[in-house]
Amino acid sequence: MSVYIIGAFHRVAPAAIAKDLMQTFQMSGAILGALSSSYFYMYSIMQIPSGILADTVGPRKTVAVSTGVLTAGTMLFALAPSLAYCLAGRFLIGLGVSVIMVNSMRVCVEWYRPGEMGLVNGLITTVSAIGGLLAATPLAFLSEALGWRFSFVIIGFASFLLGCICWLVVRDRPADCGLPSLNESTYETIEAPHTIRSVWSGITRVAKNPSTWPPFFGFFCFYSTLMAFVGLWGIPFITQHYALLNRNAANYTMVALVGLMLGCPFVGYLSDRATIGRKLPYLLFACAYAATWAILCFVGNGRPPLKYLYVITFFMGFFCSGFTLSLVCTKEVNPVHLAGIAMGTANTGGFLGAAILQLVLGKVLDLLWDGQMIDAVRIYPLRAYRAAFLICLLVTLMGIVASACVKETRRDNCRCLRKAK
Repeated sequence: MSVYIIGAFHRVAPAAIAKDLMQTFQMSGAILGALSSSYFYMYSIMQIPSGILADTVGPRKTVAVSTGVLTAGTMLFALAPSLAYCLAGRFLIGLGVSVIMVNSMRVCVEWYRPGEMGLVNGLITTVSAIGGLLAATPLAFLSEALGWRFSFVIIGFASFLLGCICWLVVRDRPADCGLPSLNESTYETIEAPHTIRSVWSGITRVAKNPSTWPPFFGFFCFYSTLMAFVGLWGIPFITQHYALLNRNAANYTMVALVGLMLGCPFVGYLSDRATIGRKLPYLLFACAYAATWAILCFVGNGRPPLKYLYVITFFMGFFCSGFTLSLVCTKEVNPVHLAGIAMGTANTGGFLGAAILQLVLGKVLDLLWDGQMIDAVRIYPLRAYRAAFLICLLVTLMGIVASACVKETRRDNCRCLRKAK
């Protein structure tokens, strides 16, 4: 989980250093969006492969090796002499962290009971929110004190140390410690070794399952919009239209991540209750999340009063936490021996959405830019941000439709699969 904190840190770090990056490399909004989204493109591309690695090589080896890639990418990003090197570093960071979430969940499938998975998934995402918190106000202060480059050198060394600890401590399943499995009586198991044919068969089986895709698109809509605000454009919006310093603006994105951190275990706990199920909290949180975007877009003509902004951003993060059920819902409509592939498929949705939306919003901002610049940084008018956030609202409305199509499993893979047959 400590490695996952570092991975989550990198998702939202560009927001806190957006001004520094634009000054250092003379970026437009579209280029900054492309730089930030490069992490998400690599992340989304690797989700199904990471599921395959989780089901074959195993989480311990996969995460330990990937942390080395993460360290190299962080150092390259920190020391980049040009935009091309900076972009390459960001790609490597995305590659390094891309396997961590699915492999973490794969370990949990082995170490926790089915009725605990909703809460466990929520707690994992809560841990990731800690990384986001560190990438908000703390990173803003650190970069002001030491510079953004040296700050990332420190983060690179921390990544390497955590990777070593992961190799020494993590075990893929209870049997590796001589303990009995918790799930043998509940789940379908397959003892045959994995081959290329069996892996491909698993991918096609997950892809052909129509119940796989509503959580995929739900995650796409939830997560992409949150990352558009918290991960890149929220801090520039607040600094430019509320006249706040960068470190003060970062407090508002940090509040959103606190909301996410509190919401994840809450929605996970609700979904683990047999009388509630997975679908109802998923749908309710989707509707409430869309409402927070509507408030941001329409109250004050796209500039809500500053005194309400903490409340808006907190509930934006809190209700977005419904996306944590995407992986659990996908896992439970597919056989357990394909859990890694299934969760990797669902996880692709959120990060693919974040990659696309950050770039799209950057282009929209550039199209509506009126030419104003301060200290080599583009200043976007309020109408530009409002247009960008209206796109986010539209995406969240699509997420409501996807969440309404999620199949209720009542926490039981086997029963759900029997019904499907």
